[in-house]
Amino acid sequence: MKPKQLFFAFALLWAGMMSAQTATDTVYVFLDDQADAGYFLPAPPDTASMDYVDDLLQWQWGKTQRNTPRGTQASDESLWMPEASCRIYAGIFGLDTISPEATPAIYHLLFKAHNTGDQSTKKAKEKYMRTRPFVQMGEGTWGKYDDDFLRTNGSYPSGHTSFGWTTALVLAEMWPELQDTILRRGFQFGENRIITGAHYQSDVTAGYLCGAAAFAHAHTNAEYQKDIAAARAEYIALKGLPADYDPVAQAAALPDGTKILNAHVDTASYRYLGDIMRYWSACEWRNDAERRQQAIDDANKELDYYYTIFGEAMNISITEETTPALTVLLSTLKTQAKAAYDAVKYSTFRKRPYVQLGGSTLIADTEEYYSTRSSSVSGHACMGWIMALALTEVAPDQQDELLRVGYEYGYSRVIAGYHWATDIDAARLLACAVLARLNANPDFQTLIDNARKEVQGEMTDLENISTDSRDGLPPVSTGVYSIDGKYISKSEIPSEQGVYIVNGKKEIR
Repeated sequence: MKPKQLFFAFALLWAGMMSAQTATDTVYVFLDDQADAGYFLPAPPDTASMDYVDDLLQWQWGKTQRNTPRGTQASDESLWMPEASCRIYAGIFGLDTISPEATPAIYHLLFKAHNTGDQSTKKAKEKYMRTRPFVQMGEGTWGKYDDDFLRTNGSYPSGHTSFGWTTALVLAEMWPELQDTILRRGFQFGENRIITGAHYQSDVTAGYLCGAAAFAHAHTNAEYQKDIAAARAEYIALKGLPADYDPVAQAAALPDGTKILNAHVDTASYRYLGDIMRYWSACEWRNDAERRQQAIDDANKELDYYYTIFGEAMNISITEETTPALTVLLSTLKTQAKAAYDAVKYSTFRKRPYVQLGGSTLIADTEEYYSTRSSSVSGHACMGWIMALALTEVAPDQQDELLRVGYEYGYSRVIAGYHWATDIDAARLLACAVLARLNANPDFQTLIDNARKEVQGEMTDLENISTDSRDGLPPVSTGVYSIDGKYISKSEIPSEQGVYIVNGKKEIR
C-alpha cells in the first residue's frame, strides 16, 4: 500500500476510534472548551500585505530544504497520526518503541496530548479558510503523507504544528531532564510544515500558540496529572531506575532557549527583509490613537501593571491584599521568565530596530538604556505570554481574553519600535518552555491550585499565602556570563581570573 493510501486508511480508523471513545480516553480539552484562536490571534496575512513578505521568504527557504536530510524528515513527519510523534520521542527517550502494547502509560499521555492540540486550531481554521501555499503557488503536495484533501482544509493555524507543540510540551513536563531535546524537536515538527509547502510561516507561528493554549488548559483536567505520574512511573521502570527517582529534581533549572530556538535573524539572513516588513507593518498601528497609547502603556514591566491588565481580563481586582495567591503566582512567573530570557539575551546580541534602522520609538526616555541590551528575545513578550498561559490554567473560562491580552502585550513592543517581530515569536516559544518546566514542579502546582481556589472563592486562609510557597521552585541562575555577555554553562566556567556576570551582577574571579 502506498504511503498516501496508507494515510487514508489510518485516517478512517482514527475517525472511528475518536467517535467510539469517551472524553476521558481521547482528549484533555474538548473542541467547545478550547480557546478561540480566531479571537486571541490576528487574522492571517493577506497576500498584498507587508507581513506576507516573511511568509513568502520562508516558503522559498522551505523549498531549499527539500533535497536535504531535513527535507526527508519533514516529509516523513507529515503524518497526521500520533505515530509520527511516537517514532520521534521513542528515539529521544531511548526506547525501542512507544505504543499501546509496549508503553501503555506513555502512549496514553501522548495520544491525549496529540488530540488536545489537534482540536485547538479548528475554530480559527473554519473562520479563515486560508489558502495553503502549495495551492497559492500552483503546485502539488510534497510531503509523503500529504494529499489534495489539504486543499479543502484551512491553512491557518497549522494543525500539525499545534499538536506537535502540545505533545512536546506535555512530554517535556513529564520528563524535564530531556526538555531541551524534546522541545527542539517539537519546534522543528512545526517548521517542517513550511518545508513541505503545506503551511506558511504565520500558520506555523499561530499553531505553536494554539498548542500552548491547549497545553495550559489541559492542566484543568483532573486526569492530566494522573497521566503524567503514570507515564513517569512507567518510564522509570522501563529504564531500570530506582522507584523513587525524581526526574524533576534531576532536571536542569530552566530550559535553555539557545538549544530550543533558532538563532536570531541576522542582517545577512534572507529573512531579514521579512523582519523589516513586519516592523513597518506594525508601525502603521501608531496612526491608531488607542493602539498607540496601548503600546506606550505596555512598556511597563512592573507587577502592578500585570495585575491591572490581567485582572481586567479576568474581571477581578488583583492586589496583594485581596488576591495574595494570584500575586505570588505572577511574581514567580516574572522571576522565572526573566532568568530564561536573560540567558538567551546574554548568549548573543542583536541590535534593536530603532538602532539598526535609525528610526524612532514611542518611548524615547528608554531608548538609551535598551540600545545596549539585546533585542533577542523580547522580555516583555516572554512575560506577557507565560502569564497569559498560567492564568489560563487558573481561570480557563477567561482564556480567550487572557490570551489576547498576553499576545497584544508582546506585539506592542514591535509597534513601539523596540523589537523585531521574530524576537516576539521566539520569546513566546521560550515562555511555553518555561511554563512546561514549572508545571513539572509540585510547588508550582500548589501556586496554581491556590490561585484557582482564590479565583473561585474557595481560598479562605489568606495568611498562609506568601513568597515562602516558592522555595521549592527551580533556582533562577542558569549560568555565568562573560563581561561581553557570552553565556557560559556551569560546566564550562573558566579557571582564569576575570570579570564575570553571575546572577545579573558583576563578579571578579
